[in-house]
Amino acid sequence: MTTQPFILAVNKQVPKRLVFFTFLLGIFMGALDNGIVGPALSSINEHYHVTTSWGVWSFTIYTLFFAVSIPVMGKLFDRFGRKTIFTTGISLFAIGSLLSAFAPSFTVFLIGRAIQAIGTGGIFPITAAQIVATYPPEKRGTYLGYIGVVFGAGSILGPVAGGLIIEHLQWQWIFLINVPIAIIILTLLTQVKIEQQVVKKPIDTQGIFLLTATILSIMLGIILENVLLIGMGIALFFIMIPIEKKAVDPVMYIQYFTKRNTLFILLLSLASGFIMASTINLLPLFSETTLGLDKGESGLGVTPLAISSMIASLVGEMLVDKIGAKIVLIAGFVLSLIGAVSLAFVVNSILTLVLTIIVMGFGIGIIIGAPLNVMILQNIKLEETGSAVGYLSLFRSLGSTMGPTIAGIILTVFDNGFMFIYIISTILTIASLLLILALKRNSVPRSRIVNTEEGV
Repeated sequence: MTTQPFILAVNKQVPKRLVFFTFLLGIFMGALDNGIVGPALSSINEHYHVTTSWGVWSFTIYTLFFAVSIPVMGKLFDRFGRKTIFTTGISLFAIGSLLSAFAPSFTVFLIGRAIQAIGTGGIFPITAAQIVATYPPEKRGTYLGYIGVVFGAGSILGPVAGGLIIEHLQWQWIFLINVPIAIIILTLLTQVKIEQQVVKKPIDTQGIFLLTATILSIMLGIILENVLLIGMGIALFFIMIPIEKKAVDPVMYIQYFTKRNTLFILLLSLASGFIMASTINLLPLFSETTLGLDKGESGLGVTPLAISSMIASLVGEMLVDKIGAKIVLIAGFVLSLIGAVSLAFVVNSILTLVLTIIVMGFGIGIIIGAPLNVMILQNIKLEETGSAVGYLSLFRSLGSTMGPTIAGIILTVFDNGFMFIYIISTILTIASLLLILALKRNSVPRSRIVNTEEGV
């Protein structure tokens, strides 16, 4: 007798689109917070009397715990259900926001940020898994692409909202604004009924501990530029392999790293994170040093990139369903390649900069959007959806951490560091195109999805 691992039942009084909206609202909240804290950083440092070097831990601690929570939360939804883990993620995010807003010390503030990050880890992969469980394969590209669109919108509005709050209110409202959004999401979730066959196997406690230690060591090593910590993380990874092979329900599927397609797709996600972060984070500084723009003008350069990324996510999601994820992903990396080459050798005026970042934005919007999600799902069993999407997000986070770190080292070593940074992006993009071409045709048998509600 075959099992049906994903069974979705939605309360008949609640349209499927409202369920979809509820999950996307969680994505928007997480994306908004991703950019809203930046304008408040100096105010936070001043409030707690900490130096800038300590203040950046507002972001660092968030990055670390977000990376750790993604694969763990993605795995736990198999045991406790998507709705339960998503609700937990939203609740933790709200609790972390309140703690950060009213923290009596900087240490407590950082604990609040860590709780926020853990909560976010229960939002992103679960939303993708919900889409997979709800919509048939021919529609998944479209709906998965909306994640990129909503994330882009939140990322654009984040710094704008943060600037307005700092100008008119106390910095604590940067975090308090999350609470009403979380309440709205939790209220909507009470109207949603999701029936899901959960896994009744022992929790891989040892695997979760080793995975957490591995990710923390590698991520912290990258951030601190500490080779010893990175080496420790790699050693822990190899220690984890035999343990996970014996686990009844492992938190890390070893076959993701032994099968060509899944390994290559994870590496493509790593590359997409590197290209995205090194472009977005360095663009204002590049504009200042290369073109002589002032700080206000240089910051505006990120806006057309973000807008073009959102448009690309929309276009990419439609094309995935029509011509296939692989072709769309190739187009995304080709556009990124053109952008990287232009940033390295062509840009010498505001006009060429704007044209270049628009092209680059289209490329980034595609490579971090629907295609990779669809491709990883084509190469795994449906019951592994949460875990697979979680690892895809984890590798993108690793790339996003590596990009600015390596770029910072290059800028301190070379006089013309920006050219070398974008040459690295060019090489990485070419390598990514070769990886895509080397992917084998998918041969994983698909499990059947039962949607108990008609229509969309």
